Amino acid sequence: MIPPAIECGFGELGKHGSIINAEFGAAFRLSAVLTDAPFAPTPKREFGVDDFCMHCRVCEDACPPEAILPEKVAVRGEEKWYVDFDRCIPFFAQTSGCAICIAVCPWSRPGVGESLAAKLARRAARQAAE
Repeated sequence: MIPPAIECGFGELGKHGSIINAEFGAAFRLSAVLTDAPFAPTPKREFGVDDFCMHCRVCEDACPPEAILPEKVAVRGEEKWYVDFDRCIPFFAQTSGCAICIAVCPWSRPGVGESLAAKLARRAARQAAE
């Protein structure tokens, strides 16, 4: 469900392998509804998550099985953040769930997402003007 959610502009892929939404951060659950209702398409949005995650290590450092890689890797020909599920899933199963990476993500703090997205947008505008 993550790729379609990214393509329709719901959010961006975070270093922890989950979607980060400008309003909700990473602390939400995706679901889908099939319909033939005539919705207008929404474009993919970027609001700075990629650059933010590149310079942040919070989820990476907090991951007990060290499953979150520090840099992007090529996955089916595309550079993206990657979580080593061979490390993640056994720990997840052993502890009956984990989600430490999502809990510690700065985007997951209530009320932070929108202000953080606005700050990153201002930074991107300044960099584009230089």
